[in-house]
Amino acid sequence: MSAQTSVIGETGAGFTLIELLVTISIIAILAAILLPVLSSARRKAQSVHCQSNLRQLSVTTFLYCQDNNDFLPFAWYDDPDPSGNNFFALLTPLLYHSDFDGYGDFESKIYCCPKRMSEPLVGPNPMRVSYGMNANNSVAFPDPHTRKLAQVPNAAGTLLIADIAFTFNHPPIQRLDPTRIGYKHDGKANIVFFDGHAGANSAFNTNTLMVKF
Repeated sequence: MSAQTSVIGETGAGFTLIELLVTISIIAILAAILLPVLSSARRKAQSVHCQSNLRQLSVTTFLYCQDNNDFLPFAWYDDPDPSGNNFFALLTPLLYHSDFDGYGDFESKIYCCPKRMSEPLVGPNPMRVSYGMNANNSVAFPDPHTRKLAQVPNAAGTLLIADIAFTFNHPPIQRLDPTRIGYKHDGKANIVFFDGHAGANSAFNTNTLMVKF
C-alpha cells in the first residue's frame, strides 16, 4: 500500500495514512500540553474547596465560643470514644443539628479535604482525618479544660485549624512541622487562623506563624 492510499480505500473518501498519522501526532501533542494544565486546575480546585471548609469550621468555632462563655473547643482529649473526644464532635451540633458519629463523619461534609481522600490510611485510625485544631486551646493538653478566645494574643498569626499530615491522621496540632501539618496542596498546607482568614503556607513560610499561646 502506498503512503497516499486512503485508509478506507483507494477510491473511497477518507484520510490517507499520512494524514491519519499527522492527526494522531497533533492529538498527542495537545494532550501532552493540556493534561498538566487540567491537573493543575484540579489541584487548585481541591485547595479552594479545602480553604472553604476551613473558613466554615472557623465560623462555627466562633459560634461555639459565643455559646460557651468565650471558651474555645478542645482539639482532642484522652478518651477512646471518637464520637466525643475531638473538636468535630463539639462543632457538629452547631453545623448539622446532629451528633458526630466518630467514624464516617470524618470523611463527609465540610470535614473532608478532597486531597486527603486520595491519601492512604496509616496507623490505627480506621478513618481519614483531614483537619486538626490547635492543641493549645487546652490549658494542659490533652486536658479538655480550655482557654478563652480572648486569650489568643495574635489572632491573625496563630493557627486555629489546618490540614494534617496523613501519617499523623489525628485531630490535635501541637507544632507546624511536616510530621503534623499536611503540606499537600502543591507543597502548601491550608490554614485558618483565629481571626478567620485562611491561606496556604509552605513548610518554609511558617516562621511568623504561631501555635502556642
